[in-house]
Amino acid sequence: MSAVLLTRNGKVRSDHDLVFYNHPRHEGVHVAGDTVTADLDLIPDDIATIAVIVSIDIEAQPAAVFDQHTQWQADITQPSGTQLTFTPGPFSSGETVTIAVELYRHTTGWKARAVGQGYDTGLAGLATGYGIDVET
Repeated sequence: MSAVLLTRNGKVRSDHDLVFYNHPRHEGVHVAGDTVTADLDLIPDDIATIAVIVSIDIEAQPAAVFDQHTQWQADITQPSGTQLTFTPGPFSSGETVTIAVELYRHTTGWKARAVGQGYDTGLAGLATGYGIDVET
């Protein structure tokens, strides 16, 4: 699990906007195991979207991909206790990373969007698309 803080142009402000096991806390977002927590009151005003990412550790599991047998769900629990759940459809193109959900600013509040978009370029490919400088 990881999270990416994005500006209105869909890019990070710096590489620190990727929150993951090696950088587990950043400006209101915390990643621990299979949980991403966002304290939306602490998110900087220039952040428009928080993308929650699910990825396979391809170094530990080089042949693993999300496929038609992959089953996971994203649960979003609001401070009120209301829970939203999203289960993506099957994957079929050798995806190793997916955007599970996005939290995004809408007028004066925040909304959640189920995404389930997979990528076969790995976490490095997804990160590069967000403007993160990935060392090769």
